[in-house]
Amino acid sequence: MKKISVTLFFLFLCIQLLGQATNEYKIHYFIKSSPLKNQQSSGTCWSFATTSFIETEAIRLRKEPISLSPIFYVHPTYIEKAKKYIDSEGKSRLDSGDLTFSVLKGYSKYGAIPEIVYNGIIEEDWQHDHVEMDNAIEAMIKSIATSGYGRIKPSSWKKALQGVLNAYLGKIPDTFIYEQKEYTPKSFAREFVSINTNDYIEITSYSHYPFYENFILNIPANWGENLYLNVPIKDFELLIDNALKKGYSLAWDGDASEPNFNFKSGVAKLTLKEELIAVTQEMRQKAFEDGTTNDDHNMHLLGKATDEAGKEFYIMKNSEGMNDKGGYVYMSKNALMLKTISVLVHKNALPKEISKKLKI
Repeated sequence: MKKISVTLFFLFLCIQLLGQATNEYKIHYFIKSSPLKNQQSSGTCWSFATTSFIETEAIRLRKEPISLSPIFYVHPTYIEKAKKYIDSEGKSRLDSGDLTFSVLKGYSKYGAIPEIVYNGIIEEDWQHDHVEMDNAIEAMIKSIATSGYGRIKPSSWKKALQGVLNAYLGKIPDTFIYEQKEYTPKSFAREFVSINTNDYIEITSYSHYPFYENFILNIPANWGENLYLNVPIKDFELLIDNALKKGYSLAWDGDASEPNFNFKSGVAKLTLKEELIAVTQEMRQKAFEDGTTNDDHNMHLLGKATDEAGKEFYIMKNSEGMNDKGGYVYMSKNALMLKTISVLVHKNALPKEISKKLKI
């Protein structure tokens, strides 16, 4: 019965996507994934996108489809982010934005919880709304960070922050029942997901650092000083296409604030002039250095398509609610190459020649 329901689920999903693409796009690759979730009034696209990525990796590993809780990873990330902010005396990032790294670290250290068990919405509320919580946390942690040398009480502020998170998001259970069996987050992750976080790499493409080496990318959300692998733009495009062709999805970090990015219609393009020329390494670098490319959103890259004119588009799973494309975003090739900060992907998805250069 389970196998039939899973097959029907994927059939429905494919029919839905193909229906959206009729007379608009021809889909060439589309990776099987889980249903869309809506982050609503929260700044947690990073966790929604990366959780979707993990769910999809579990499917690729022939696990039963499962809906994981993105908010499960918000708890430990806020604790670590607050600690870094206090230790740096306010010089680190404190807002709700973050990156794929925090979810992978959370998965590795704590495991995973199904969304049906813990969704991060308390009984009195009806949606993800973190505005009040974010404001309260920011005020509290900024005050603690400026308390002065010798006056900070680590055990106290951590308990206080945990109390705020529990009040707004609910307390994370130590154990829970799922399908009539008791699990901890760690045991659940082992049985229902089974990914190895060491198998995933974050890749970018900027010329201010040597190619085929690791470096700390200086972007606001990288408060944890995480390492990125740097490749030339041609390899960047090649590895994205190769991953999709081989059945691997990618978690995407980039800039979604372009004027021609219409999330209601589900189409993301550059200006007409920018769409007519191929994006170069120099164009990527300039956009990064002048701030016209920022890391302001995370999505989940699942597929590739062409429009009626044969123009290439990439299919993004978004967490910002429904739109004319069923919640998905079709991003042009030029937009992807210019506005992508980085992608997270399984190391086995890389072409052999790139793996050899990166010594993976």
